[in-house]
Amino acid sequence: MNMARRQAGYGGHFALLDELRGIAALAVCLFHIGTRATGVQLFPNGYLAVDFFFMLSGFVLAEAYEARLGQPGASGGMDWTGFARRRLVRMAPVAVLGAALGGLYLLARCLVAPERSDPLDQILLGNALNLLILPKLWHGPATGWELFPANGPLWSLFFEIVANLAWAAFLVRRSTPVLALLVALSALAVMACAVRHGTLDMGWQASSLDGGLARVCFGFGVGLLLHRLRAALPTMAWIVAPIAALALVYALALPVQRLAWTLFLAMVFLPCVLILAVAAGRHAAVPGGAWLGRISYPLYGIHVPLLAIVAGAAKRLMHGAPLGLWGMALVPPLLLAAWLVLTRIDEPCRAALTRWLDQAGRPSPRPAAIRHG
Repeated sequence: MNMARRQAGYGGHFALLDELRGIAALAVCLFHIGTRATGVQLFPNGYLAVDFFFMLSGFVLAEAYEARLGQPGASGGMDWTGFARRRLVRMAPVAVLGAALGGLYLLARCLVAPERSDPLDQILLGNALNLLILPKLWHGPATGWELFPANGPLWSLFFEIVANLAWAAFLVRRSTPVLALLVALSALAVMACAVRHGTLDMGWQASSLDGGLARVCFGFGVGLLLHRLRAALPTMAWIVAPIAALALVYALALPVQRLAWTLFLAMVFLPCVLILAVAAGRHAAVPGGAWLGRISYPLYGIHVPLLAIVAGAAKRLMHGAPLGLWGMALVPPLLLAAWLVLTRIDEPCRAALTRWLDQAGRPSPRPAAIRHG
């Protein structure tokens, strides 16, 4: 460890953060494979990866935009509208695709098994909202209070967008002590909501909206606060990178689900993992980690509707029996699907949206003045 070199002077890419995002996305995928298809749960606390996503988002966005948003009128600065436009371009293609795939599944289930489905009008209205990354706030006979029945993970993207826009509008110019106070208050809110609901797995239902808001405020705030305090971190040796990766896997895979333990993981252990990751951020952790990090967002955004389609078909063919360990064979196709979505849909759509928005925001040239005489 070289104590003389501090993180504040580091302007390069935090490669390890991308790798950990990929590991967390794969953990969520395996968690949902266990709950929806196999009956075998390898990552019983995989849902806590969402809290880690929020922390990563806070740090990475602060690294990319805090200085620019803090000086909107300066050269290279950015106003709230420009930031919102960039976040829309980044998040919308995958989110809309995931909602569309989930909506097709819900429609197919309504046709094949109407007794296990919401009414058609509720499906269509709920999916229309989900396509706009807006939640469904009513109770459905089959989907209950799910905010995004078309694609469950969209709940975290919705809350992340809200947090991103609120930060850019109100918090980016607040002092570090004020930010620390907000993080402390949100930590109290997380604990209170978790005790009230009896679990930390909150936010994906309308009945636990308060818990979802508390989780994103705490996680996103931790990332922002760590970015403000990163000057105090030393630059750590390469060995810390795999340690941080193993610590993340440990937190998500250890089969202990008591509320006190999950609160400790989300509010103490995972922030410490992020601190290690930032301190060793320029080092790689695992072979293939960079590729996994690159496909992490498409994997997170589309895996649930694809799993629902496969699990639904398997239940009909196997008369309701779970796939067991055979369900692990779904992982390579899901990774391939995420790669195809990234390269054939997400990246081209983002490039096209960027060009279109840039042209729309560019002032029209004035007509040439007519000279007389």
